[in-house]
Amino acid sequence: MVGWFIYGFMWLSVFGGLILPFGLRPLLTGRRLRTVGVKVKAECTGRYWSEDRVSEHFAFRTRGGRRVLYRSPLRGSRVAGNGEMVDLVYDPRNPKRARTERELARKSEAWRNLWGGIGLLVAMHVFFLKIFI
Repeated sequence: MVGWFIYGFMWLSVFGGLILPFGLRPLLTGRRLRTVGVKVKAECTGRYWSEDRVSEHFAFRTRGGRRVLYRSPLRGSRVAGNGEMVDLVYDPRNPKRARTERELARKSEAWRNLWGGIGLLVAMHVFFLKIFI
């Protein structure tokens, strides 16, 4: 009985800690932005480096005139230089949910996280089935 509890805990940990936040959520956000997103011009206002990866900060105004700041996820290369204008797509329901057009055009790193998490769940399932059967 304890083994099944551990199995369930590990399954929920992998799903809730890896697949959902780093796989499904970014992919669903990108899909929503491609379908209902509003395109605006945004200014690159800064950047943050973490080892060899960069996150950029963009400022834009919604169609309603509200000023919003967006920080891109960490990635390997820059999208824009400071002060440069880029095309950005935001969700009209939640303007902080945004991506640059370049980010939307590229294959998301979230696919790797999604398939890695699924592979981990399958391996874990096979391991536990071998133990309990």
